[in-house]
Amino acid sequence: MNPDDIVTDKDRWGYLKGARFVGPDEWDQHRSKHIDRRRLFLEPLAEGLSLAADKKGRILDFWPNRFYEGPMSDAMRDEDDPESWKLTYDRFTAMTFSVFMFELVESGLLATRGNGDSVDYRLCLPGGGA
Repeated sequence: MNPDDIVTDKDRWGYLKGARFVGPDEWDQHRSKHIDRRRLFLEPLAEGLSLAADKKGRILDFWPNRFYEGPMSDAMRDEDDPESWKLTYDRFTAMTFSVFMFELVESGLLATRGNGDSVDYRLCLPGGGA
C-alpha cells in the first residue's frame, strides 16, 4: 500500500480508494468476501465493530479500551461465559489491536478520521465510490 491508495474526503474520512460507506447489516453480509483465510483472526474484531456501529456504520469517539471491554467482549462471549464476562484490555492487546485495525483500513473495510482526543471509524466495503 502507498499513500495514493488512501483517499480523504471533505468530511476528513480516510479510506481505501474505491471503498464505499455501508451500514452494519450490509457490512455483515459482505465483509467475509474481503477477509481471506489467512486473516480469519479479523472476523471477531469485525463482529465487535459491527456491534459498536450506528445504523450508518459510524463508530464515533472510539476508545479502544471501552470498545474492547464492551462490543468486542460481546462478540467473543460464548454460551459457557457468564453475561458479566469481559475481555481485559492490556498492553499486548493495545499493540496488536492497532495493527489489526489498520489491516481493516488497508483492506477497504474501515474508514478512519482523527477526532481530537479520540478517533472515529466507519464501516466500508471495497469497490464503488464512498
